[in-house]
This record gives sequence, C-alpha cells and structure tokens, in this order.
Amino acid sequence: MSRARALLLVAFAWQAGHAAPLYKWLDGSGHVTYSSLPPPPGTVAKEMRVPPPPRAEDARQAAEQAKKADALVRELEARRREQEAEEARLRALRLPPAPVVIEKPVYVPQPVYYPPVRVRPHPRHPDKPPVRRPR
Repeated sequence: MSRARALLLVAFAWQAGHAAPLYKWLDGSGHVTYSSLPPPPGTVAKEMRVPPPPRAEDARQAAEQAKKADALVRELEARRREQEAEEARLRALRLPPAPVVIEKPVYVPQPVYYPPVRVRPHPRHPDKPPVRRPR
C-alpha cells in the first residue's frame, strides 16, 4: 500500500512540475480571464505561479492529523449517543405529570327530573251549585 502511495505522490509531483504556466489578464470588456494559453498579442498578462506540491513529510503529517480528527469525531459522536440514550432512559422513568387540581369548583348544570303532577278534581257537593268567582 505504501508503494502505491509513493508512486501516487511522485505522479502528482511530476505533473505539478511539468504543468503549463497559468496566465491572468483583463479582456476588452473588463473581465478577468485565467488561462493556460498565452493571452492575445498586445494584452498585458501576469504569469501565475503554481505553489509547489507538499512535501512527503507534510502529506504524512496531514494524514495523521486527519486520522486523529476522525477518531475524535467518532469518540464525540459515541459520547453524544450515550448521553442521548441516558436522557431518554431518564425521561421514561419520570412519573407522569400530576393531575390538574382546580381550586375553585366549576358549576356544571345537571338535568333535573320533575315527576308529573296530577291535579285532583275538587270534590263538590252534589247539592251545592258551583261557585262562580268574579273576574
């Protein structure tokens, strides 16, 4: 695996060393143009320098830092999951909320049953005429 990695680094270094130069210039309408081809004649162009590829030691250190960062991310993620699981367990153990107690009684009308009333006829004496009351 390290042999393949070394060959890959050599290929990148060779490519960067033999890359065509980059040019930067302003065209007629004022737009900045970047190209590996030289600008048209009569245009003032600036040749851009490509930074050199990283050294093998720098690449190794960056790979180690990336591995450490990945390990830290995995550890923090595991801690977060454990904490969330503990919080969920505690929420499940919590008692349900206490019922709401109403301090002031609330009036709720209830249907009332009134039994039917029977009106008894007034006993009249057969010898007496009915009494007529003035209106």
